[in-house]
Amino acid sequence: MQPFYSHIPTLSRRRLLQIGGVALAGFDLLPMSRPLNASTKDKVTPRGTAEYCVFVFLQGGASHVDSFDLKEGKWTPEDFDVRSITPELRLATGLFPKLSQKFNQFAIVRSLEAWETEHGRATYYLHVAHQVSPARVREIPSLGALIAYEFHGSRKSSDFLPPFISMNYGPEQVKEGMLDSKFSPLNFDTKSSDWSFVVPEPERGRFNRRLGYLTQMSSFAPGAITADTHSLKALGSFQADALTMMNSDKIPGVLKINEEDRKRYGGTEFGNACILARNALAAESGTRFISINHKGWDLHTKIYDKNEKNNHYTLSRDLDGGLSELLTDLGNTKSGDGRTLLDKTLVVVMGEFGRTPGVLTPGRGRDHHRFAMSGLFAGGGVKGGRVLGATDSEGAKVTKAPWSKKRSMYPEDVAATIYSALGIDWTKEIKTTPSGRVFEYIEFQSGTNFLGVDEISELFT
Repeated sequence: MQPFYSHIPTLSRRRLLQIGGVALAGFDLLPMSRPLNASTKDKVTPRGTAEYCVFVFLQGGASHVDSFDLKEGKWTPEDFDVRSITPELRLATGLFPKLSQKFNQFAIVRSLEAWETEHGRATYYLHVAHQVSPARVREIPSLGALIAYEFHGSRKSSDFLPPFISMNYGPEQVKEGMLDSKFSPLNFDTKSSDWSFVVPEPERGRFNRRLGYLTQMSSFAPGAITADTHSLKALGSFQADALTMMNSDKIPGVLKINEEDRKRYGGTEFGNACILARNALAAESGTRFISINHKGWDLHTKIYDKNEKNNHYTLSRDLDGGLSELLTDLGNTKSGDGRTLLDKTLVVVMGEFGRTPGVLTPGRGRDHHRFAMSGLFAGGGVKGGRVLGATDSEGAKVTKAPWSKKRSMYPEDVAATIYSALGIDWTKEIKTTPSGRVFEYIEFQSGTNFLGVDEISELFT
């Protein structure tokens, strides 16, 4: 039986020799004409149902067959407490007690695939919707930075928050690339709530005096720093934006995590990150994209072992506590235009790939698996209470993808969906790049296949 995705046009070396020169110049390479000729791209109409996006990254690759595409077998622990939520959905209520009760707020997509199975490359692909290119890796911006860039012209004078906020990422995080530094993420480590850039009220006068001295000193020798005008301008822009945030009397409220909320959201790093995301969105003061890194899902061994610091139980319950409360609070908070914040915020939850299905490995865990994974989508016009797509009985490969492209969905399609929901034309390009090569918001070919990217419109209908 042919694999589900076999109709995606491919070109192997053997096929190249078989078809000969005539076919090479003609029909067999027709799929290649679209990505190579930018002027022939189809026009798209972004839906613009959202103003903000929260991207929850399940770092390490969450096991889809133990979570949102649950496959029961002799390996399934009894305390997963698997129950039928709807005729098409069975969930481990022992892992997701709160989300099990909120299924009407989100949709599950089970027809996702990844291109990579190595963490670094797959993570990069998910965050930029481009394959890794050593020649361009420093110039390609992340989705968050590009969204910040797109919304820059609509910032209000009262906006004091950066357009791109992230939580719990490390130095390997993909940032602004070739874009201005003002589109770089402001990253928070939510292990603590001591963020030193917030100036306490008693220290404001002293801080402003020192800032004044710095400005005077810089003006004494304007010709002394001329080596890198671009870097100097970037530093000045970054400093101005930072001071706007630091001097706002609203910033302490945005960064406040009270004990009642901390407990309700699970009392975890992930829960704290969800609280900050809620606060930033509720302020409606400039933030457009929030990325939360939920670490620890790379469970090659002892996936169900409760004695391990990281195991499937703890990670699932952390996700359940923080995400369910975030959806609830966003759904209960009205914005200035009368809509709820959840109506205005697209929430996307997924890892960089899935995990090997069936029985556990000899190490009692699951390894990397790119041919099937699941994602959770909510808010921003997404119609909840549904499951889109299906995999085979073990969760090894996609067997059903009910959408216009009639194939599995990939990181490029997820990126197009995010851009479209935010009203961004995902076929746009930036032609003035450091490398001189045109940067396409989303390339219409992957590293190996020609697929023709599209938004997952079925999420909204």
